[in-house]
Amino acid sequence: MFTIADVRANLAEDVLIYLVDDENEKAITPAAEARIQEDIRKAVAEVNSYVAQRYTLPLPEIPDVLRDKAMDVVKYKLFSRRGIRPGTADETIRQNYEDALRWLRDLALGKTSLTFSGSDGPAVPQGVLPRIRAARRVFSREKLEDF
Repeated sequence: MFTIADVRANLAEDVLIYLVDDENEKAITPAAEARIQEDIRKAVAEVNSYVAQRYTLPLPEIPDVLRDKAMDVVKYKLFSRRGIRPGTADETIRQNYEDALRWLRDLALGKTSLTFSGSDGPAVPQGVLPRIRAARRVFSREKLEDF
């Protein structure tokens, strides 16, 4: 779903270095790239756990809205390595993460859906059948046998 290049396009280089440079090299080293890749893997697994409740994975494509929500999860995972500082811009990262989780829950529950390019409307989740509910039976054979 994401590469390190995608993360670099979404975060300033100095911020990314601050988040993953445990060796204090002042650069994105192979070890730092491995940390980024691990946070990407964790974020994708978290997003997929919601998406898989309604859609068969892998998806035919990744809609932009899902990509944006997943990037919010990736950023949160990265920022969580150093800790979210209250009263700073880090709060926006935390809020975006919580909003993304809320949206993903709604997706899993069917309150929102994914639209893929080339389709006129939302995709029909595979393996999901409509649910039909009915009231309990009022008149059974036993109740009506004396009539």
